[in-house]
Amino acid sequence: MTSPDSQERLKEEAKNIQTRIGTLIKDKDPKARMLRVMCIYAGLITETLLEYEEPDVIMEQAFHRIADLLHTDPSDSAEPDELMPLPTVIDHDTELGRLLARATADKLPKGLDDLHEIAIALIINDVPLWEKNGYPRDRMLRMMVECVIASLTFEMATQDFCDFLVEEFMTDSAHSTAEALVGLGAVAGYYFQVAQAEKKLPEGTDRELMNVMVRESLSHGTPGTKNWYALAAANDVDDKKIPYYLKEIKPTIEEFFVLIGLDDPLGRAVAVAKAVGRMVAVISVEDVGQIHPSIAKSLAKTGMILGTQYKEHVIPA
Repeated sequence: MTSPDSQERLKEEAKNIQTRIGTLIKDKDPKARMLRVMCIYAGLITETLLEYEEPDVIMEQAFHRIADLLHTDPSDSAEPDELMPLPTVIDHDTELGRLLARATADKLPKGLDDLHEIAIALIINDVPLWEKNGYPRDRMLRMMVECVIASLTFEMATQDFCDFLVEEFMTDSAHSTAEALVGLGAVAGYYFQVAQAEKKLPEGTDRELMNVMVRESLSHGTPGTKNWYALAAANDVDDKKIPYYLKEIKPTIEEFFVLIGLDDPLGRAVAVAKAVGRMVAVISVEDVGQIHPSIAKSLAKTGMILGTQYKEHVIPA
């Protein structure tokens, strides 16, 4: 049983989280604020799940518990909900939540276990308040569930793809570091191009996708410029090799997406872009085939751009 002192500590940190979120989220539109705050809460939960050996089991328990406390189940409509943010937005805001979770957990007696309880408390406190503004709680709950699943998926995919690139593409198949960065960047760009072909994406989504790479790279300690847009393209990259890179890398990545049921091409692009950003950090910081950070960034950026320009939707056999 939690002691009164511990309960007060959790309440205090919950208020601190709300205050911090208030400084992060500047949107004036109530709907936009609600969506972004819920994404941050999803990020809080995601970070706590990654502590467990079976995160999917704990995730299901958390979802059922929240649903019980809110006296509703997530909306089960098969149609996409207009409340669902784009995957690029989900990644941005859930990463804010994950960062906030790590910073807060260090102050709590039971670390991320306490943070898990705080996240659930914040959700069940705010959803009824948002419902008064006209947002059905079952739809908000579904949105939260989908954001947690997306955030957890992005993290799992990132680690899986980096492992594949280092252990198989670079080590077993003897491809260079530069080829790994360009090739994985091309896969991210390829999925983005497919997403564009399927539906009209908001202007600037391509920039947001590159920001996914930049954030992930920075979060893992990559030094140097944060402005990848100012970096010159790696003009020594042979664009004729893009089909080869896609053929060598994409099948393994596609297999992972099929296995976990991630069909949305923009969601796939985000997952791969995070892996590209982490690979830049691995190469720049962890001495895995090390090259200069600015060159690594330029190669990743160039690969993504070339991938978006690749017009064949079927990779040659």
